[in-house]
Amino acid sequence: MKRKIVCAIACAVLSMALISGCSGNRNSFSKETASNEKVRDIAVIADTQCPTSLDLAQSWDSWYTTRWGITETLFKLDDDLKPQPFLAESCEMADDTTWVITLRNDVIFQNGNKLTAESVKQCWKRTEGINARLGELLYIDTIEADGQVLTVKTLKVVPAFKNSLCEPLTGIIDVTADADPATAPVGTGPFIAVSYEVKSKAKVKRFDDYWGGRPKLAGAEINIIGDTSTLALAQQNGESDISVSVPSTSLELFNDTSLYNVDGVSGSRGQVVFINFSNKLLQNLQVRQALNMCIDKENYGKVINKGASVSSTGLYPDFMAFGSEEGYSYDIDGANKLLDDAGIIDGDGDGIRELNGVNISLQMVTYSTKAELANFCNEMSSAAKKAGIDISVEVYESVSEQQKNGNFDLLLVSFTMVPTGDPQYFADIAFRTGGSSNYGGYSNAEVDNLINELDEEFDEARRTELAKEIQQRIINDAGFIVIGHSKYYYVMGENLKGIHTNPSEYYLLDANVWLE
Repeated sequence: MKRKIVCAIACAVLSMALISGCSGNRNSFSKETASNEKVRDIAVIADTQCPTSLDLAQSWDSWYTTRWGITETLFKLDDDLKPQPFLAESCEMADDTTWVITLRNDVIFQNGNKLTAESVKQCWKRTEGINARLGELLYIDTIEADGQVLTVKTLKVVPAFKNSLCEPLTGIIDVTADADPATAPVGTGPFIAVSYEVKSKAKVKRFDDYWGGRPKLAGAEINIIGDTSTLALAQQNGESDISVSVPSTSLELFNDTSLYNVDGVSGSRGQVVFINFSNKLLQNLQVRQALNMCIDKENYGKVINKGASVSSTGLYPDFMAFGSEEGYSYDIDGANKLLDDAGIIDGDGDGIRELNGVNISLQMVTYSTKAELANFCNEMSSAAKKAGIDISVEVYESVSEQQKNGNFDLLLVSFTMVPTGDPQYFADIAFRTGGSSNYGGYSNAEVDNLINELDEEFDEARRTELAKEIQQRIINDAGFIVIGHSKYYYVMGENLKGIHTNPSEYYLLDANVWLE
């Protein structure tokens, strides 16, 4: 009891420190007008998650450098997740494996150097050597640079090439710059990185010579607030201009439209359960199927997550053309019968079924910065007990180590599945054997063959058919579990203008954001 009281006091002190710290910084951003009225021109952003560094080539860090307006990509997704030219003027397919990209002629890096085909080539070469995911996006064989024209030959046909040019990992920095990309990347975006304290705070300032026009904001401060209650409190107290990753349980606090603007769209961020296929218990199909039948997906989305996510009948989002495949229904009685019929019973009467004499006891891990995930895990654990399956839940601040070393039986993460608007993205990195995000080691030769066909198919109708077939094969395998897909929300103070939520989750700060 004493320990709990001490922890509560510490959290309260930390919360006040964060809030008072934000308040002090915010006042320092003010400037005096002729009428002595204070006008702020630096926005305060709050988020629960953050990159390991500002090096876009590392891990998923490029998503943050893009959101914070530091780096940009050659193409950009519109609200319908269709790729549109951005740093590039055009991208044309010369033949099945050759793409000719013409860059804009008016873009400069934040150090004054011009964006050229050679600078893109050098950046991609560097990224490719650091992050295997770039190879799964662009499949680069060779690159030739000539002025503002970049010619890319791919290792195979890549119909989704333009979509992949929108992924933040393909963003561009000046790799010839002297500064360390981990702390001061030199991008083309409207804001220059000033400083970054991991898991604490980042600062950016206006790039006056930005190719898209002088940014309206002088800069921004990004506060990393891991505790979601503190995140919501900071927004309520006016210490944040915008909060990302506000939990669904807190959204009702921001119903007053005179004070707040809550902007959200249906997205493709799935609550994905990765199954560790090195565990012999989970190599059993009936056990995996029973686990699926222990999840009341509609209840998770509507009740536990208070409507901030929607259930998924298949794997991909139901609202997309390639979603809505036939999955598993919530059925505890059916799960018990399935296991009974397979001879997987509780032989010693301890409430836990055994498979080949071993109790079906599993460890499920997740992380704390997405509040709904731990709630989902606990609900799944409770339901699974009714089917004779024991699941212990471990909640970490981050599961990056578990993703690398496979130290889990079940891993629940929030994963954006279709951020480029195309099903190939997630299929390549997660469903394919050996994919860079295939954390559980799922492998099915038939699925791999279908993914190979998807990767080379240009016809949209056939691509949709292939994506549906891929997910149906995986559902039959019970190879992955997708509980649902989150709605993507920003909670903003009423004086923050110019921000529009995009379902890709790639974008936040740009030159048109301003404070009224």
